[in-house]
Amino acid sequence: MDKKIKIWLMRQAGRYLPEYQEIRKKEKDFMKLCFNPKLACNISLQPIQRFNFDFIILFSDILVIPYALGQNVQFKERVGPVLGELEYNKIKVDLTQNMEKLAAVFETIKLIKKQVKEKDLIGFCGGPFTVLNYMIEQGTSKTHDKIMNHIKKQAEKSLQLIEIITEVSIEYLKKQIDSGVDFVKVFDSWAGLLEGDDYKKFVTEPNKKIAQEIKKYSPKTKQIFFPRGSNENYLTFIKEVKPDVIALDEKFPEGVFSYAKKHNITLQGNLPPSLLIEGGIKLREGIKNILNTFQGNKHIFNLSHGVLPQTPIENVEILVEEIKKYNEA
Repeated sequence: MDKKIKIWLMRQAGRYLPEYQEIRKKEKDFMKLCFNPKLACNISLQPIQRFNFDFIILFSDILVIPYALGQNVQFKERVGPVLGELEYNKIKVDLTQNMEKLAAVFETIKLIKKQVKEKDLIGFCGGPFTVLNYMIEQGTSKTHDKIMNHIKKQAEKSLQLIEIITEVSIEYLKKQIDSGVDFVKVFDSWAGLLEGDDYKKFVTEPNKKIAQEIKKYSPKTKQIFFPRGSNENYLTFIKEVKPDVIALDEKFPEGVFSYAKKHNITLQGNLPPSLLIEGGIKLREGIKNILNTFQGNKHIFNLSHGVLPQTPIENVEILVEEIKKYNEA
């Protein structure tokens, strides 16, 4: 990577864009949208056409893995993902069949690469614990009681499920690489729920396995990992998983800077999405503060989580303009 600060945003293709909303008016079934290569390609490229970000991220969802394993997955308006009851005896691990169910995603990747060759494309999957969380909770949760009880009271079964999710996720990323992605990212959005031995078994070890298997399969493919909410565990995660890029939220130990610099790891982050909504002087100051804080490291500018639906377009334009000014200076 050169010294120019590159930029892309988590959820850069999505609900804050009017052109995305137009598509959603016609296609109300979100899973059908994810599996429509032409539309998914179109959506993936919308933020590139509007803002000229440095990276394209595949438009899809982390919950295609439960779907591939045979669990029912729907998205309901104003509710979010709703998953069917998890029937253990019906979880089907047949990598050929699992990947056939996701064939449309690989077609989307090929279409994107055919249309835009000069920008790197990021493929992704969910972190195994985060995917397990959704599978057990059967959707989003504020308390996460079901998943926390499951890993305590059914530890063996939980670890078996993590192994299955990890195996299918590795195969899924390999197929994305075969189809043309340049980077892969693993979103472990609920990593911060766990501590100690649970963090090791359900977060560090599965992510490490993914990293190692993908590195063996395609050494040139760069890997981004995002163990959101890990706080002090960020450093442990980086040392164990050895990512090419570590995505950071707002809280992480100071030692990440020196460790990343020493081991040639790029940092990604970490503007709060709320500042992108607020805009104005606070946004500009927040951007400059991050650029100054990260300037001793290789840095990809991003948010500390995804773009929120109520984000004004003009604030994203301000962000891109500030990064451009910084690079020119």
